[in-house]
Amino acid sequence: MFFAKKIRQFISIFCVGVVLMPMMMSVSASAADKRHTGYPERMLIGQTVALDKFCDEKGTAIKIQPKEGQYTIMTYWASWCSDCQEEFSYLPKLKEVLKDYSNVQWYLVDRVDGHKEDLQSGAAFIKNKNIGLPVVYDKDLKFSNSVGIVQIPTTIILDPQGKAVVCYPNIIKSQGHLRAMIDYATKGADHATFDYLRKNLLKQDGSLKSSKTDSPAQSLLAEYAANTLNPELLDQQREWIAENGGTTENLGNDLRMLRAFSGWRGYEVDSLDMKHRIVNRYFPGNRLNGTVKLSDLDLSALGLLQNRKLSQAALEVVQKGYISEKFPMYKTEYNTENNSYSSGNIDMTESLMTVYHLAQQGKVKKQTIEWLRKAVEGNGIKAKYSKDGKVLERYNYESPAVYALTALIALECDEQMLFTESLIQMEKSRTFDTANKQNGSFKSDDSDKALQQCLPLLLYSEMQQKMA
Repeated sequence: MFFAKKIRQFISIFCVGVVLMPMMMSVSASAADKRHTGYPERMLIGQTVALDKFCDEKGTAIKIQPKEGQYTIMTYWASWCSDCQEEFSYLPKLKEVLKDYSNVQWYLVDRVDGHKEDLQSGAAFIKNKNIGLPVVYDKDLKFSNSVGIVQIPTTIILDPQGKAVVCYPNIIKSQGHLRAMIDYATKGADHATFDYLRKNLLKQDGSLKSSKTDSPAQSLLAEYAANTLNPELLDQQREWIAENGGTTENLGNDLRMLRAFSGWRGYEVDSLDMKHRIVNRYFPGNRLNGTVKLSDLDLSALGLLQNRKLSQAALEVVQKGYISEKFPMYKTEYNTENNSYSSGNIDMTESLMTVYHLAQQGKVKKQTIEWLRKAVEGNGIKAKYSKDGKVLERYNYESPAVYALTALIALECDEQMLFTESLIQMEKSRTFDTANKQNGSFKSDDSDKALQQCLPLLLYSEMQQKMA
């Protein structure tokens, strides 16, 4: 399994195009059909970047060799590139950031194709600029071809094992942006997002400032706390749910809380109480009752109730909620009294949550994965669709929560390309700038601001779990 490599930080094998902008200067048109044009087309999650394909200004082969525990920044450029020239004007100020990161080195990599750029022109340009950063030369584009560089300038940050952590195919203009990228690589992708959430959306007791008790964001925080071994945050969730009568008043959220508590020593009583409350509240007679949301049927968490008949019934309800080969998603609700499904519009956050629960059980249809892959690489996944798979005009927007879910699904299914594509699209909504109070936050047209932060947090923590 490609996620099985051990990592040093929360995410050391994370190749994402962060806050991608329209392509300004292309060096290849082969990825023109990709929505993330500009991102290296052969750089996938889990890939080790080749560091032995360079030479010095005299043409002697050299290798970039990260020291133990050291991260490496590589900025790919050419002297004839106007965008690269602009970025070079910022480099004297940008490189001052390295003073605060003793475990980071920065290399400039010149694109020497033998036509627009040769060793002499590249060396003369860099000598005139006198930047004070080490320079290597990509003669005959050996490095470029290995990772599929599409646009310059492109900056990549590698972890100490030589695996890409962050990739930004555009001009870096501010120290705050560069710091955010380095922090992302060295402290973990969730660091800034959780810091933003803590400072802006959480009360001191760990509850959300402006969410209803049925918001899934609160239970997502509990699962994030459990995944990241954060007892303080998990204790806050325990206190919060106790103050609310021991329930979130929503089946899916309660099941997620149960899963968070059940994996921790010292929470045995809480887990047992949650089990009793869930069974008594939602499954009287040990069966599904009333109208049930398919997205609430968390199949792995239902297994903790140790009721095989109930778990099997839930799985059958979910699987029969499949819409069609044309639109291979899942309906929203099931009515147990008349054995029927809702025929309304499809909220993709809810439908993808259903797919995610199936993925955790190894039950995802191939048609669903294929549809997701085409949608992510194509026009994107929108917020709501009609039951026949047409985007609803009012909800014709994308959200980080949706792409966090598609990445979670891909993570469970070992779908490497879908995982990478989903992360790229999710990170486009993220703010990268330590000088900005919104640093780490995800922007969205969706009104549930907390959910848009918490689902990416869950993804980051699940990546940590899968990669450990």
